Amino acid sequence: MAAVLISVMTAPSCADSWILPTATTYTSCGAHARVTITPRDLDSQLGYFEDKVRKVAPAGQKKGGARVASARLERLVANRWQMVWERPIVNDVAPVSALIRDDGNYAVTFDDWHGLGYGPNVVVIYGAGGKLVRALGLSDIVPADYIKALPHSVSSIHWRGDPRFSADGQSIVIPVVIPSESFASNPAMIDVAVELASGKVSAIDANAWEAALETGRKVLAGQIAYEAAAKAAFLAPLLRPKINAEREWHDYLREAVARLIGDDDTPSTTVLRLPGASDYAVSETWVHDALTESYADKVAIASLSEPNLVSVLQKVAAKLPARSLSKVTVFIALSDENWAAAGEAMRRTGAKLIQLNPDKPIPQRPKRIGRRYGPGRD
Repeated sequence: MAAVLISVMTAPSCADSWILPTATTYTSCGAHARVTITPRDLDSQLGYFEDKVRKVAPAGQKKGGARVASARLERLVANRWQMVWERPIVNDVAPVSALIRDDGNYAVTFDDWHGLGYGPNVVVIYGAGGKLVRALGLSDIVPADYIKALPHSVSSIHWRGDPRFSADGQSIVIPVVIPSESFASNPAMIDVAVELASGKVSAIDANAWEAALETGRKVLAGQIAYEAAAKAAFLAPLLRPKINAEREWHDYLREAVARLIGDDDTPSTTVLRLPGASDYAVSETWVHDALTESYADKVAIASLSEPNLVSVLQKVAAKLPARSLSKVTVFIALSDENWAAAGEAMRRTGAKLIQLNPDKPIPQRPKRIGRRYGPGRD
């Protein structure tokens, strides 16, 4: 009594993309039964999101539209579809997907639109006459710590693959993602069974399930350690990067400027490469363009070689009209020994120069600490 999805909505992973749901029909593999899910009518995605933020219910409701999601189950009898039952379903807007057993005795929905893995309707079983057998949240299927270890995005928990009916048709088999240290587009999974008659959850292979749980514990421990290290770095005074490399200097520039002026007006960042690098020349162009073609009024510049950055600034500034950068603020990562020469070179441009001395600790802004960790947190 296995079944397959004829219409499938793909589950999002790290990046979320949710189109407005539409009526969708799911047909059993033997084509003897089908269930049509009709979503609650939304005015727009934006309206839904705005109402969610404002805690307006029902969020995004379209005026005059259907105010509840519903399902209609049909069986094929003598080559004609006959309705067996039709009823509202528990999802706020619509499920992400559904399965129906070939005899039409059970229909199962999975997850909520715009909330994969969240809420009390991760798995919902409907039996004879559309009677609700059980609605399960993710914590009814896997432990809370396991959920924390799973990949998360803005609105989703990437927790499963494509469900299927068991060979005897008495259970739903759900491939559950096994957590890993980094996001995988094709993650390892382990099957978990949910009994249709009762909604009881059980592991198909107890030893493999225990191994998956242990993996989840290790991944979560690694995440906690990483977050602790990131918090310590965020709170600690900022100094020059430990590694003299482009990405590290970009990170330094962004963080240094944010500590000085906050996160609301982030400048572009430019890093000049080492003169001997095969791809060095283009980085001189970056410095020139950052100063002369930026649409922003703030730019931040660093280099893998401070003396060379001074030379490049001298060359660029000499070709610019006087006071041509009078409306631009330039943050430059230079130590004291090179700062005076850079200031002299840039003086005629009229730019406002702010030194980011990599050897001088820059404390974290209390407002940023409050935003990230809450008032009074350290």
